[in-house]
Amino acid sequence: MKTIVVTGCTGAVGSAAVKMLRERGYNVIGTTRREPREGERALNLGELASVVEFVERLKSDNIAVDGLLNNAGTMEKTFARNADGFERVTATNYIGTYLLSRLMAKAYGKGLRIANTVSLTCYTAKFDKNFFNVGQSDYSQLGTYGNSKYAVMLFSQELARRTDNQVNMTDPGVVNSRMLHMDRWFDPIADALFRPFCKSAEGGATPAVNAVTTDCTMQLFRGRKHKDIPRKWQKPQLAAWLWDETEKILKTKGIEL
Repeated sequence: MKTIVVTGCTGAVGSAAVKMLRERGYNVIGTTRREPREGERALNLGELASVVEFVERLKSDNIAVDGLLNNAGTMEKTFARNADGFERVTATNYIGTYLLSRLMAKAYGKGLRIANTVSLTCYTAKFDKNFFNVGQSDYSQLGTYGNSKYAVMLFSQELARRTDNQVNMTDPGVVNSRMLHMDRWFDPIADALFRPFCKSAEGGATPAVNAVTTDCTMQLFRGRKHKDIPRKWQKPQLAAWLWDETEKILKTKGIEL
């Protein structure tokens, strides 16, 4: 039986993906920031030490892994830094995804299938080489989130180019989940007018499950279909810079890749 790791397994999309994968006959290891239950392991994607420890424990326990679904993510109302000194949304959505993917690819080789979660907010992202320098004055709830997901889009393409892994992206669309809450005054209005038209958790999980179990690579999964990465998001030079810069930053934190 093949084993797939699903990060953020307690959220709406994550829990639906775990259920769907198990129904397809996969063994699933879910990760959570909460107290792990049976079939789960602790992982805080927003902390470098937690990511490193998670992969090391998988290896020391001799657990064979065939797929990695990077589903976990966060959207924060206000600016904050994590214990490593990074802006928290960037740390969780991008840096943690980068580090976990690199370490897992190194540990499990080219047979590992990786699916990374992107977002519709990539359409409005304003990504440039100041990405890692977001401060309180630059922070925007949707803008910073969108930039972090755009970074995942670029990184995923570079990961496919630099390794022999099958790498795909999944866009769940707008899902009826806790993520929709902006912690703003208009949340009740949005709930009444907008939420009824959002996708179910199962609808958001379908492209993720397909992306991590497919035989193809470098595809963007939406709904039940997939397609090549849109040309406007194919920026090899920027993606290469992002890969190298992230590696340099992690090296300053004592992590060699």
